[in-house]
Amino acid sequence: MTPPNILVILTDQQRIDTVGAYGSPICRTPHLDRFAQTAAVFDQAYTVCALCSPARATIYTGLYPHHHGMERNEIEFRDDARLISQDFRDAGYQCGFVGKWHCGVEKLPRDFGFDGMSVPGYGNARKTPEYQAYLARAGLEPASVEPEGAGWSNNTVLMGKMGGPVEASVPYFLAEETIAMLRRYRDAGQPFLIFLNFWGPHAPYLPSEPYASMYDPAAIPPWPNFGDTFEGKPVAQRRYRDAFYGEGNPVRSWEEWAAWVARYFGFVTQIDAQIGRVVAALDALELAASTAVLFSTDHGEHAGAHGGVHDKEMLMYQETYHIPFMLRLPGQDAPHRVAGPISNLDIAPTLLDLAGIPPARPLDGLSLLPLLRGEPQQERDGEVLCMFNGHHVLYQSRMITDGAIKYVFNPTDHDELYDLRADPWELHNQVDNPAYAGRLRALRARMEARLAAAGDTQVHKYFRDLFAPRPPARPENFTPYRD
Repeated sequence: MTPPNILVILTDQQRIDTVGAYGSPICRTPHLDRFAQTAAVFDQAYTVCALCSPARATIYTGLYPHHHGMERNEIEFRDDARLISQDFRDAGYQCGFVGKWHCGVEKLPRDFGFDGMSVPGYGNARKTPEYQAYLARAGLEPASVEPEGAGWSNNTVLMGKMGGPVEASVPYFLAEETIAMLRRYRDAGQPFLIFLNFWGPHAPYLPSEPYASMYDPAAIPPWPNFGDTFEGKPVAQRRYRDAFYGEGNPVRSWEEWAAWVARYFGFVTQIDAQIGRVVAALDALELAASTAVLFSTDHGEHAGAHGGVHDKEMLMYQETYHIPFMLRLPGQDAPHRVAGPISNLDIAPTLLDLAGIPPARPLDGLSLLPLLRGEPQQERDGEVLCMFNGHHVLYQSRMITDGAIKYVFNPTDHDELYDLRADPWELHNQVDNPAYAGRLRALRARMEARLAAAGDTQVHKYFRDLFAPRPPARPENFTPYRD
């Protein structure tokens, strides 16, 4: 059997409710919606960590962050890290990489067997030699930033427009690079694995026209949780929210936030158009029938949710952890919805399984192919474990969910429990509600088991010691003190 080609398309920081196939009421993604008509659409997909580097490293390795070493941004892979690109290269695949890396600066895609772009760290596409060469070939001037909004202590530009034609924009350039790579790899006659990684719609939200003016802020209603007061929730959440504006400054009104969300939606739709160009190129190059295509994102975005929160960080809400995820197998021509919870931990083992390549080391994730075939997976217990280990804040959290109820363990703060069916916008923390005591005990027991199975030894120790049952403190139950 001929090994399939594989194309992985990843956006950066895209909310699930910006995709029409997931019920987006305003933001338009016609190309992803069309793709969903011939793909498996996973309704309960989660990111292992709502932070760029840990999530991306997990996608490339199939490992939890504490196993690949990239537990936060701005750090490096462990010395023994192995990416699936190395497995694919050893199996005779051509491996290509286009776009954002953000998995350290010491080792780049080329060090793991990828051809194509190797931009250190988060990177800036407009400063890469590939972008400059593309502009020269196309006879275009570099796109310019027109800033309109900023945040954080140094007033970083986070919202505005990208000047110049769409053809000079970064998303268009990345699509062009990918299409050219598809053509080269097809002509070489070997199977390929290509990762296309967009920098957006991660802030700064900088869509080009006509996308920048596509959405009317006055027509965008407030998120249903925009009025969140954080009552009964971790104190750190309010502190993080306020740091964006400057502590003591007023929180942005919805009218102000709506202008930002309009730019965010425009950026999503602009990227959707470029995804459409790449998927159409598969047909034009007669590759569609032999190529599996996976679309997802590294994590989501608050974009003003929960009382005006920007970005992601330590708040483990659905806006940042519940992600879009679609997979089209070669030759698939009908839609398929998958209800069970999965995570981007499962991407690497799925891609290896598609290609018939045994992993060179044990993986934490599981292949999704049995789910698509309707086969039971005894190893899959119907829940996902997610984690956060700090970034801009000194904070650790662990979350477990089955898509209906969610428990968040905050070792240094108030825990959280949300009934996602009764309270999908997570306004009411039920962790102290006696009516949920049984479900809370069950989720804590499940989390302890998942932490132990995942080898998350540091947090598991805190969890075990905090919630371990103990006999009454009577002399007959005392443990002798040892000097």
